[in-house]
Amino acid sequence: MAIKRVGLDIGATGVRVAEVEFSNATAAATGNGTLVGFGEAALPRGAVQGGEVVDVSLVTAAIKKAMSDASASVKEVTIGVGAESVVVRELEVPEMPMDQLRTSLPFQVQELLPMSASEAMLDFFPTGQRDNNGMSMLRGILVAAPKATVSQNLLAVEAAGLTPKRVDINGFALLRSQFTGDANARVIAFVDVGATLTTVVVSQNGMPRLVRTLPTGGQAVSDVVAAAMHVDQAQADEYKRRIGLGQAPDPSWQPAQEAITNTTRDLVESIRNTFVYHSSNNPGEAIERVAITGGGAHLPGLGQYLASATRLPVSYGNSFARVQVGKKVSGEATRGQEARVPIAVGLAFGEAA
Repeated sequence: MAIKRVGLDIGATGVRVAEVEFSNATAAATGNGTLVGFGEAALPRGAVQGGEVVDVSLVTAAIKKAMSDASASVKEVTIGVGAESVVVRELEVPEMPMDQLRTSLPFQVQELLPMSASEAMLDFFPTGQRDNNGMSMLRGILVAAPKATVSQNLLAVEAAGLTPKRVDINGFALLRSQFTGDANARVIAFVDVGATLTTVVVSQNGMPRLVRTLPTGGQAVSDVVAAAMHVDQAQADEYKRRIGLGQAPDPSWQPAQEAITNTTRDLVESIRNTFVYHSSNNPGEAIERVAITGGGAHLPGLGQYLASATRLPVSYGNSFARVQVGKKVSGEATRGQEARVPIAVGLAFGEAA
């Protein structure tokens, strides 16, 4: 029986909605689907900060518009969280039934958290199993999201007349949307450069091994260009697109070029350090290639710069790797979005309900 799921991505600059139809629940978890609805709506700066909804009314209005543009037929949605305050780390725990494991998490992980376990939404995503002196251990990813952050996002969704069916983390959605082909047998880093946050996921054989949220993105580049050139945001974005990480076409643009280079260098160094951290903790599991997505990833020259800094092949990811675009979705709505909207699409995938 065919089912439909809606992924709702609330970002710093806009809301994106992807409705995906699957032949059955199994296909939703492990197969492919058809994108039957897609919509997005812009948000003013400050409505969402650090991955947390600040202005509920503005975000609610944007959600309604995006849902309307997508002509979404399903009111139950999966929302993503990707704030820097969300703790995502690898963890080993004694193997037990998942319901018992989740119940025991507050007692097992309190010392690992920068907050009280009672103030966090906790989950555990198993990625493997090993024997430790006769005891079966589960290896997996611990997720701890501050309830205050999640509740703000839920308020905006519910005010839009929708039912939040599931809360996922953006890093998992980033991986799911692009989990095809050689991802089953390789170590791949997925990097999504958003406006104010950058999500990095290292995947081995299709399973997440490391998830990091870096507190910077494409907006930081626009801000330093605006300050260097004494222009508004629209003009700063134009400078950014014209210059990128290349040579300024006009000598008077040199301050913008230096600002772009210096800020991008900091971001790339943070990404590289994340890769180094993974390699040092996982000997013999070196990253083989990098896939970049997100609006900030389209800064001209960023891919080449990241490839040079990491000595890894870098290419654009594909938000639509696991979906075919349905006839009801206009080409105008998805044109140019191939490497920009992986999280919205990935949120529609996941465990069978």
